[in-house]
Amino acid sequence: MTIIARNRIWDGKGDVVKAGTTIASKWSAAAPANGKSTNISDCQWPLVLRNDCEDDLFKGDAWFKLSEVELNEVNDQVGHDDADNAVNGSYEQNSDDSNQLDMSGENYLGDEEQLSGESAVESDTEQNLGFQPVVFSGFCRVLLGQALREGSNNSTEGVIPYKASALSGLAALLKSVDPNEGSKFYEEIIESQRFVYDLIAPSLYSSVVESQSSNGKSVPPLLIARALECLASAMYDGIGADASKGTYTDPVGLLDFFALSTGMAAWTVRQMSAKAASSLVAKMPSGMLRKNAVITTVIECSTQNLKDKKFWKVRLSGLELLLSLVSRVGNQKMSVESEKQLIMEAILPYKERIVDLARRSLADSEAKVTAAASKITLTMAWWP
Repeated sequence: MTIIARNRIWDGKGDVVKAGTTIASKWSAAAPANGKSTNISDCQWPLVLRNDCEDDLFKGDAWFKLSEVELNEVNDQVGHDDADNAVNGSYEQNSDDSNQLDMSGENYLGDEEQLSGESAVESDTEQNLGFQPVVFSGFCRVLLGQALREGSNNSTEGVIPYKASALSGLAALLKSVDPNEGSKFYEEIIESQRFVYDLIAPSLYSSVVESQSSNGKSVPPLLIARALECLASAMYDGIGADASKGTYTDPVGLLDFFALSTGMAAWTVRQMSAKAASSLVAKMPSGMLRKNAVITTVIECSTQNLKDKKFWKVRLSGLELLLSLVSRVGNQKMSVESEKQLIMEAILPYKERIVDLARRSLADSEAKVTAAASKITLTMAWWP
């Protein structure tokens, strides 16, 4: 973790980020929310979901409160890169190879002695080493800081791929926390997701807005697309119930922003804008979803992406956005709740337009596009 948090970018660091987030995703998928699991204790879990450790990377270290001088000292303690050490000649070579490993009887135990070692010694060792689990929100902040770091030149070879790796790792880490609505810890996990979203969404949203402004600095479309992916991955069920914190928590404002982004020149940005809008539609409160402005914006966004004749992934993202909208009504085989009934009644005036968009996509040359179009028509087949 401290290797990723270091300032220096070197060849292979993106692979370290990928490996670290892949491992962390396995832990976070089953991590207890604020230690409320009955099966495991969060103090024994390598990665924990905590809402009371905003400034921690490792639990209790107050990493994000350290001054710049203190952080530099931490980096120095971790050590320099091997490549730098080799160039600077900082490796200390000992002429006597036997001295590189202390195999004296005082410090070395044979196999039999290790197997029959005193339990007190093992206990002392564990106590000295201690255990500091990684805080999920802290890991997310480190990855975000690496991706949006100031002062790095995007024209330098390897910087853009590394930043893209950091954002991809952040998106994968956020997706790994997927609450089950039937779980008794559902509310706690949603609260943890809301906590993380409030920590990272402002920076993600600001970075995309600044990159699209006329006075903003030039940002590669790849990084904009990855930032949108992270924003979508961070969203939680019921997002926008309290939209007073800023545009990044206002579903209507966010949806309008994503609609504008679908008009960007880069196809990756258009694709991810629709995907982000799809995630937002799937998770926003039903009261906001039923607004006429929201429904029309969704349809306009989808229509814009379906006009793309060159990139099928852009067309697919437009259909997935429509599918997220109509899927909020539910399945005919299940009893339609009053809330879902209200959503269907709000969408009904646009039923013919949505079905027409889906049917026209049934003749698409890409199988995934036709499959998504079929799902939309089947989902709406029982509607009045």
